[in-house]
Amino acid sequence: MRIEKKSNNYEGHEVSRRGSSGSLATLETMDATKKAWFTERSMLILCIGLGAAQAWICRYCMISDGVSYLDIGDAYMRGDWAMAINGYWSPLYSWCLGLALYLLKPSIWWEFITVHIVNFIIYLGALFGFRFFLHSVLRVLREESTPAPDDSAPLPEDALLALGYSLFLWCSLVLIDVGRVTPDLLVAAIVFLIGGYLVDLRGNPSYGKFAMFGALNGAAYLGKGIMFPVGFGFLAILLFSGKRSKARILGVVLAAVVFLAVSAPFIVALSKAKGRFTFGDTGKLAYAAMVSPGTPQIHWQGEPAGSGTPRHATRQILDDPPVFEFGEPVGGTYPPWGDPSYWNEGVKPSFHLKAQLRVLLQSALVYEKLLLGQLGLLAGALIFIFIGGKPTQRAIMSNWPLLAAACLSLAAYSLVLVITRYVGASLVLLWVAIFAGIRLPKDEKLERVAKYVAAAVAVSIVLSVGAHLVDQGYTNLTVGAEPSPKDQVIAALGLERMGLRAGDKVAVVGYGNLNHWARLGRFRIVAEAAASGLPAREFWASSPEHQALAYERLSSTGARAVIAWNPPASAKEPRWRKISDTNYYAYFFTP
Repeated sequence: MRIEKKSNNYEGHEVSRRGSSGSLATLETMDATKKAWFTERSMLILCIGLGAAQAWICRYCMISDGVSYLDIGDAYMRGDWAMAINGYWSPLYSWCLGLALYLLKPSIWWEFITVHIVNFIIYLGALFGFRFFLHSVLRVLREESTPAPDDSAPLPEDALLALGYSLFLWCSLVLIDVGRVTPDLLVAAIVFLIGGYLVDLRGNPSYGKFAMFGALNGAAYLGKGIMFPVGFGFLAILLFSGKRSKARILGVVLAAVVFLAVSAPFIVALSKAKGRFTFGDTGKLAYAAMVSPGTPQIHWQGEPAGSGTPRHATRQILDDPPVFEFGEPVGGTYPPWGDPSYWNEGVKPSFHLKAQLRVLLQSALVYEKLLLGQLGLLAGALIFIFIGGKPTQRAIMSNWPLLAAACLSLAAYSLVLVITRYVGASLVLLWVAIFAGIRLPKDEKLERVAKYVAAAVAVSIVLSVGAHLVDQGYTNLTVGAEPSPKDQVIAALGLERMGLRAGDKVAVVGYGNLNHWARLGRFRIVAEAAASGLPAREFWASSPEHQALAYERLSSTGARAVIAWNPPASAKEPRWRKISDTNYYAYFFTP
């Protein structure tokens, strides 16, 4: 009896101890959940605030790519399919911009502001697309939270959240930039969703998710042409990322069918317009210009030798100084950049090993600069990997689907041209895969150190983002040698007061893709005295007789006036009139 009593007594103590231990674990879990909740809400507020600040700083900014997307968006809204179906600029971003302008019909002052409101809405979409991706990763980590045989554990959830959202800020506000009018942020939002489904489908497959994965790849292609071949790579990664079974194979086939179903209407329309099968000419033209044979992107006349024969090049109407006319048949603000696939029809890219190695080296240097540009991030990752040892290395390698998806995009761009906005989302996938693979020995002090390191990394990234915004604000709000974003708006209004009307033809000194006032005033740039950069020194250095001949040829194109930025005092004839309070000048051919 005593033994039994003793045994019962012992069992009672054991139950009590287990209950106490269970309560403590529950409290710790609740505490960790509260910390994660607070961290995430704080980071979301920070992301929204900094994104709004950048959108406001850049509210009048525009680039030549953005003008082309706006023109194409207008063409879609008015049903001008000949101009809308474009072999160079993808349609999805144009639909977003065109719909906004069609519904709101902003004034000249408000048009670019409206564009940046659309960009900010896309930014919010990217933020919550990233949240979906990050929570997919965290959910997998929670499901794998059973004690590891090597007694290691992943980074605390609040640390991963702080690191993740700081990476998102770096990607969207520095590498891509909310103020840049391009589809890259829209594509990033879709890539984050693809990353989330790639993680989710590894362990929790369903036919609905496979179909969504395919639809997202189709949407990514409609956002950017390179995502069509990359999308097939994503499908291959999806196939091998989980346990291969008949159900998984059928799921990937379903994803491929949906991917093609979403992509096919635009591919068919574009192929019909071009008279040949194509999913877009951007890659071909970029390779010819950036790698080999080195063709100019604007005013290609068949040089260099062996680059092909132009089928319908812009028309050179004067050699010295060079003057080009391009009023027909492509419409839009600046036709040579409105559809480069038309003007460069006939280009033949060629492979030369030396040229390809040169571009690969340039790409490697850009990636090195990106890596060394965030030394806090690099140092933090190396500290974690060093402390984590083999368990961390194994866990990082187990995240190979995300690593492969990121590296696929990075490798694709490295073959032609690496610009930070192209690869921002891929770098985020890469870094999240690394941090999600960190495994540290279970130790209270070490966990505290890990949180401090993660906080230091996050703070260093956020501070670099803040410094970027301050620099951007200073650049946009101060007067420089080139026109400020606001100068473009003032010039458009000034030209209206001087008598120009929407639809009027104009010419420019320099390249027309730098003159965004023409988009605001709905003027058509139909000719230019080509010269590099806005100062156009080559044109102004020519003799007065040659300049007079250039004006005569520009006038013959039907242009009502030629516009120039800050012509030198020695070249200003009495007919050059200053446009409002800017350094733009107009030379009118007709009253």
